[in-house]
Amino acid sequence: MSTDDAARATLPAYGMPVRGLANGETDADGYLRRNPADMAWNLLRVSGPLDAGRLAEAVERVTLATDVLHLRLRATEEGPCLERQEPVPVKLEVVDLPAVVSGGRLSQEAATFLAPVFFDKPDLRNDPVGRVCLLRATDPADEGEQLLAFSFDHSVIDGWALGLLVRAVAGACRSGDHTVRGRGFEAFLHDLPAHRVREESLARWRDLLEPHPLPGPALRLPGGAPGGPESFLADGTFDGALPDRLAADLAAVATRTGLSRAEVLFAVTALAAGLWADGPQPLLSLRHGHARPEDVLVIGPLVEPCVLLPPSPEPLGVGEWITAHCHTNRQLPPTYGRSIREVAPLAPRNVGVNVLPPARPVVLAPGAKATTATRDFLAPLWAGERAAGPSTAAVWINYYMDRPGVVEATLTYDTRVLPEPEPLLDAVLAVAAAAADEPGLPVTVLHARLR
Repeated sequence: MSTDDAARATLPAYGMPVRGLANGETDADGYLRRNPADMAWNLLRVSGPLDAGRLAEAVERVTLATDVLHLRLRATEEGPCLERQEPVPVKLEVVDLPAVVSGGRLSQEAATFLAPVFFDKPDLRNDPVGRVCLLRATDPADEGEQLLAFSFDHSVIDGWALGLLVRAVAGACRSGDHTVRGRGFEAFLHDLPAHRVREESLARWRDLLEPHPLPGPALRLPGGAPGGPESFLADGTFDGALPDRLAADLAAVATRTGLSRAEVLFAVTALAAGLWADGPQPLLSLRHGHARPEDVLVIGPLVEPCVLLPPSPEPLGVGEWITAHCHTNRQLPPTYGRSIREVAPLAPRNVGVNVLPPARPVVLAPGAKATTATRDFLAPLWAGERAAGPSTAAVWINYYMDRPGVVEATLTYDTRVLPEPEPLLDAVLAVAAAAADEPGLPVTVLHARLR
C-alpha cells in the first residue's frame, strides 16, 4: 500500500474510544479486540404484522451505508487511529422461541438469549461490531408480540447514535428508501475545529474546574463512608420506576421556570447529592457529543463527558438553586470528545448522572409499531447477580423518561459509599417536591429535614 493509500485508509481516533483503546484488550497488531465499555443496546417491542425479509434488507442496507461501523480502533506508532475495514453489513438474526413475553415481561427464554447479546463484548477483530435480532414466538398462546434487539460496541456507537440507527432502519423498512440521514462519521471528523480551537476550549474547562479539585467535599450517605475516586467499584444496582410524584413535580417546576424537565432533574439530583455531602457536589455527566447543532444527526461514538458545576455563589432558596444550576451549566464548553480526565486530574466524581431523552415509538410498516421496552419489562435480564467492576463515580444514575408521567432510573453504586439507594432517591424526591411546592424554602432547612 502506498503512503497516500495508507493515509486514506486511516483517520485520527476520536474522543472516548481512545480511552477504550488504552484500557481495552488489543492484539499484536495494535487493534482493539475487546472494549471495556458497556455495549450500546436497545430492545423494541413490536406490535402488528412485520415482514422479516423486508426488515432484514433494511438492516443490511443501512448498516452497510453507515461508515462508522466499518472503522476499527488501532494503536500505531503515530498514535491512536481509526482504520477502515472492508464494509460488511450486519445480518438480521431471526430467532424463534416458545414465548417472548410472559406475564407482561420479557420471557425467561428471551432473557436467556438476549443477555449475552446485550452484555457480552464482541471480539472486534473477528466478530461483527453489532447484532440485530428479531425474536418471534412459536407458541400460539404467547402474547402476540415480537421483539427487536439492537446491540453495538461502544467504540462505534453511543446511546444517542443507536437511536438514529434504529430510526434509519425503521425508515428503510417502512419506505424502502435505504438512505441514511445526516452526515457520515468521516465527515464529522473532517469538520472538527482546528487543533488550536479545541485546545482553547479545554483551557476554558480547566478554569471552570479549578475551584473544584478532587477529592472535593466528602459524600456522607447514610451508613456509608467517603471513598477515594481512584477505587470506586460498581457492586450495587437498582432498576425501577420512581414514585409518580417525581414526574409531576418536575413538570410543575419546568412550567414555572421555563426550564426543561431534564435541566430540572439534573439540578434536583445535584442539590440532593450536596445535601448528603460536606459541600456542593459537581456531577459527572454525559451529553452524547452533540454540543454543536450540526452533529445531532451524526451516527458514531460521540459521547462527551462533562462536569455539571454547582452555582456560585449558592442561592439560599431551593427554587433559586435549581434555576441557578441550570444557568451555570447551559454554556459549558465542548470537549470535542476528549475525556474530561485529560483536562485536569479532576474526575471521577462522587456522583454521575445522565438523563436519557424519551425513546419515541417508531413505525416499521403500516400497522407495525415498535416501542422501547420499559425497565420493568426488562427486569428478567437482571435476574442474576451482575458482575462488579470499576466505576467512574461512586454512584451513577441514569434517568429514563420514556413513559408520560413516569421517571425510571438505573443506579449502579459502590456499596461502601451508598449501602442502599433509598436515602439518595428519597433526597431526590424531597428536593423535587420542595422545588415544586416550596421554592422559597431555604436549602439549609431542607438539609436539616433530610439529615
